[in-house]
Amino acid sequence: MTPLVVFGIIILSLAALLIFGIIFFSILKYIKRKYYPNWKFPDYISVGYADYLYHKYIKKDLKQ
Repeated sequence: MTPLVVFGIIILSLAALLIFGIIFFSILKYIKRKYYPNWKFPDYISVGYADYLYHKYIKKDLKQ
């Protein structure tokens, strides 16, 4: 195979991967929009709450 054919195959496979990724995430977005419209995923956890959970469950040094 010539280098041009190999380059073409690589570009074609990257394009196909991108197309399948777009289709996959579009289906996930459709499922979320249709079946779980009000579901909110927490984007972050506050540092204070994470510190509280660490001391409560891992170090176990908080008063009960």
